Amino acid sequence: MPHDNRPLMQPQPVCNFDQAFEAISSQPQKRITELKSTGGVNFIAEAKTSPDVGKFILLPHDNRIYPCCWGNTNNHMGKEGQRIGQYARPIDEWCQKLLKQKSEL
Repeated sequence: MPHDNRPLMQPQPVCNFDQAFEAISSQPQKRITELKSTGGVNFIAEAKTSPDVGKFILLPHDNRIYPCCWGNTNNHMGKEGQRIGQYARPIDEWCQKLLKQKSEL
């Protein structure tokens, strides 16, 4: 569920956080490497867990997408939050393709 006090991604992601997290977790080393940000920069996304915060998706520059931030352009870290929308969009598109492939099996 996105934070009300942070800008929302438009359009909102099709996959929910759990679907994206599980899709990444199913990959070797729990990571995807063939993604490009909305600005065209290659990046790696990793599914991680922590006893303190639970599940999150680790992005470049130690940015993180938490379940509560999925669907926002920024996460809840700090006053302005870390920018995550440019990473969440390609993760969502990748997740949609993966789910479609699984449904066609």
